[in-house]
Amino acid sequence: MPYNNPLKLSFWQNLIDKKIGRTVKLIAYFKQSIMATITMLIFFLVWNYFSPIHNQVIFSAIASSTFLTFISTSIYDSLARKIIGGQIIGILVGIGLWRLMHYFAAHFPAQENEIYIVFLSLSAGLSLFFMAIFNMEHPPGAGTAMAFVFKPISPVVNDVMFILICATILAITHTLLKKYRIIKDLEGRDARTEFLGKLPKTSEVLEKSEK
Repeated sequence: MPYNNPLKLSFWQNLIDKKIGRTVKLIAYFKQSIMATITMLIFFLVWNYFSPIHNQVIFSAIASSTFLTFISTSIYDSLARKIIGGQIIGILVGIGLWRLMHYFAAHFPAQENEIYIVFLSLSAGLSLFFMAIFNMEHPPGAGTAMAFVFKPISPVVNDVMFILICATILAITHTLLKKYRIIKDLEGRDARTEFLGKLPKTSEVLEKSEK
């Protein structure tokens, strides 16, 4: 009798999102992906007009924030606040660690690679720590911190302004799109939240049982 690997079966069964055609129309996937593309295209074109794009590492750090803005729209109750706050924490941690890393590298040149690896790891850990402490959990902020540490030259004002302006635009865009219900959560959290909201509260269940 042939053995069917349950993990393999689960992978193929869930390869295509089951919400398509059921709770979310296929056009919503195209629409929100196109909206993300157009938003980023306009922003990059305008930015490139004033300041030529040259640092791909910093620019790529904002990509995950774009995903949360247009695809996973209900992952947080206050996504707009967390996008801006998380990115600010990522910037501060990244710049601080970059300067500290180069201080140690200058004094211990023989261990430069090891120091570089340690500070790349710290950039992720510290940014996540501060985001959790200040209730601004935004995973892409850790990528921003690491991108700043990864920079071969000192972070400049353009890098900081790019992240801050882009994060603000995404936050405002997300707030407006959600307010007017132009986008849906393509990960299905909207539907789950609505379902859980319809469930009776524990207090109501206990009250009925007592009667």
